[in-house]
Amino acid sequence: MHAPKKFLAYAAVHQALTQVDLTEKGSPDHAVRLLVDEILGGLAARGWPVAQVLTGPRIVSAEDNYGLLGYDAAEVTLGSEHTRWVDEYSLLRTQTTSQIPAALQWAAQLRQPGETIVLAAPGITFRRDSRDRWHCAEPHQMDIWVLGEPQLSTREQLLRLVDDIMQSAVPEKSWIFTESRHHYTEGGIEVNVLNERIPVEVLECGRIAKSLLQRLDIDPLRHGGLALGMGLDRLTMLRKGIADIRLLRDQNERVQAQMHDLEPWVAVSRLPAIGRDISLAVTPGLSEEELTERILLAAGDCSGWIEEVQVKDRWQYKQLPPHAVERLGILPGQENVLLRVVLRDCARSITTAEANRVYSVIQSALHEGVLGKGYRMNLSKI
Repeated sequence: MHAPKKFLAYAAVHQALTQVDLTEKGSPDHAVRLLVDEILGGLAARGWPVAQVLTGPRIVSAEDNYGLLGYDAAEVTLGSEHTRWVDEYSLLRTQTTSQIPAALQWAAQLRQPGETIVLAAPGITFRRDSRDRWHCAEPHQMDIWVLGEPQLSTREQLLRLVDDIMQSAVPEKSWIFTESRHHYTEGGIEVNVLNERIPVEVLECGRIAKSLLQRLDIDPLRHGGLALGMGLDRLTMLRKGIADIRLLRDQNERVQAQMHDLEPWVAVSRLPAIGRDISLAVTPGLSEEELTERILLAAGDCSGWIEEVQVKDRWQYKQLPPHAVERLGILPGQENVLLRVVLRDCARSITTAEANRVYSVIQSALHEGVLGKGYRMNLSKI
């Protein structure tokens, strides 16, 4: 049974609702939006019907985000570890797929025999996620679902759809796929782009599951199709050659000047990073995602400096020698977690004094042991 839900404070909900969605029209458009247009235009040019573009709320019901898509209520995804709950029954959407159930029902009612309808749902999503150059807590996604005759539901058509998207999004890159199970598809696969021979996951897809159609009261003998969801941030990074996901939102003028086209990225001076290991006494079982979210919250205006958070090790209270218990100030029932926190600003060097202040704030905010205790390790440039 999953842990009780933790609800967001009003300020956190407000911040999520006002954060800029890079898939929306702008003045000028962001590269993420330009990539959306490129993908949808490329599909139409390759013979797919012009997509019906969906927009929807950022706060959605658990039924739309999980239940109708086939998630079991006891799954970990529904717990507060990964989901930002607004109240008992609603949450900040974790996937743009939350817009699909209602759209499929609409499309099935309108679709004529022999007709194919393409649905596209781009937008910002919200998660508790790890922090590194490929991950952030507010990723942009786009779902593309194709509803047509049952005969459309084949591996051949699925791979055709993937290849047409890859040719539009990252035409110079090779891609591979592996089998991957999903709640609402059959024959699911995960697609990775080879970036300097290293695979980077960019999308998952499969044939629309008959079980999903039946849950939505759509006749699987009359309708079938393909379901696909992609990570727009990563595809944009791969298209332009951007090394760090934070650059997509970085407000530095030299960075922003390159964020309104899909031309290759010209590196802005890569300033040195500062890394520190922080040893804390905390509640047992906190995930890397939860710890990352707490660190970002504690860092406040400096949260943009945090390049990476990594859990290096964990020890239970009873595993620690007496001198470590004393120095750390850990209490019975708590856990000692060793975190690696890396700071880097994309526009300027962070001074040692500034880094010290950020690390001190993080240590004080997350440490749950005896007040004033805790290891404080030396700063090191990395």
